[in-house]
Amino acid sequence: MQPPKFIDSRCPSRSPSTRPTTRRTFLGDSLGTTVGIASTLGITSTLGIASTNGLASLPTVGAFVSGSDHLRVGLIGCGGRGTGAAMQAAAADRGVQIVAMGDLFADQLASSARLLARDLGAQFACPPERQFIGDQAYKMVLDAGVDAVLLTTPPQARPLHLATAVSQGKHVFCEMPVAVDIAGVHQVAAACALARATKVSIVSGLCFRSDAPTVELMRRIHAGSIGHPLAVRVGAAIGLPWRKAQPTWNSREWRQRNWISFAEFSGGDFVEHHVHAIDKALWAFGDACPVSVVGSRLPNQPNAWSIGNCLDGVAVRYLFADGSVADASCQRAERFGSRVEETVFGSKGRCDLRQPVSRNGEQGVGHHAAQTPNRYQAGMNVFVQAVRLNAPVQDGDLMCRSTLAAIMGRLAAESGHRLMWDEIACKQKTAPVDSRYV
Repeated sequence: MQPPKFIDSRCPSRSPSTRPTTRRTFLGDSLGTTVGIASTLGITSTLGIASTNGLASLPTVGAFVSGSDHLRVGLIGCGGRGTGAAMQAAAADRGVQIVAMGDLFADQLASSARLLARDLGAQFACPPERQFIGDQAYKMVLDAGVDAVLLTTPPQARPLHLATAVSQGKHVFCEMPVAVDIAGVHQVAAACALARATKVSIVSGLCFRSDAPTVELMRRIHAGSIGHPLAVRVGAAIGLPWRKAQPTWNSREWRQRNWISFAEFSGGDFVEHHVHAIDKALWAFGDACPVSVVGSRLPNQPNAWSIGNCLDGVAVRYLFADGSVADASCQRAERFGSRVEETVFGSKGRCDLRQPVSRNGEQGVGHHAAQTPNRYQAGMNVFVQAVRLNAPVQDGDLMCRSTLAAIMGRLAAESGHRLMWDEIACKQKTAPVDSRYV
């Protein structure tokens, strides 16, 4: 069996080389060299359009795919991330309208609809008859005349939703990770292949790929600012996720409401939380795929208020063909605050991926201070521009590669065995797809 396309490809979908640069001095002990820096920190997508700030609407030009001046967007998954994504889609272009919504739970949808109606004005064009509840809500949203959809459910449902949306020719913004198991990644990879063939855009929630300071820092790494990258270390020790409870919920609903704490819905902490850090590790190595993975569980921490089955910490080492390594670990515990490391070690120095370059070209000011525009908004700008200009963006390789790497790390830690990338990537186990979560 041949590996799927994402195994060996080097996805150029958001290449930093397309961005204009000027000459500035890049200061700091880790990257003591002079290289180009983007002349503006407004994100420039592969479509060549710059947004001047994170929340300003882009000018509408021409007609959208439906032949009107409006881009009809459906929201599938109406939790906090979904509500935020809908607001960002509306901010990306004044022609965007949120016209359909779907969620498993009526109260969650109602809360989201109230917020969107309050904040979006005429861009919220979703009457009650296009607000759908239940396990078939995603189908109803897709059948509601939408041009594009935002997939922001828990990751367990994303393979089914993505495949269905692409089969109907809908453009897709898909949050990460895209699956919780190997079979799900392959289902997503097949949908992405269809999207490429039919010129349907798929933009992932890998928001750092659209974050101008991070993009510039990665460009400098690839240009040799710290020499040849030899190792990456990405680790997170963080507190517990939310815990929700109501006396009227049965055990099944309680688990679904607290999906982040249950591996069958989230993929586990290492997959659900750490996929963005793992993506940055692969990105630093030029989006190379590892050859093999070894891993182990970290000792349990006392968690008096914990729930679910995701609390075993995971430590993983990815090994690459050129001898470089990436060490990734993730652990959640009640007593943890937030301790995060994302470091690239090169033959001539090191750099901190959480402190990208600032406006004046310096590193070390802290990511949040350097973050202009908002990285989530920048990613949504890419999506809306792609659909508006009929210039498809294909993030399939990126999101499948990073999700598979995260799942592979979790499996290596659970089994205690070395896993080979090609063997895992080609293993298409059939598994039932649970559509109960929208």
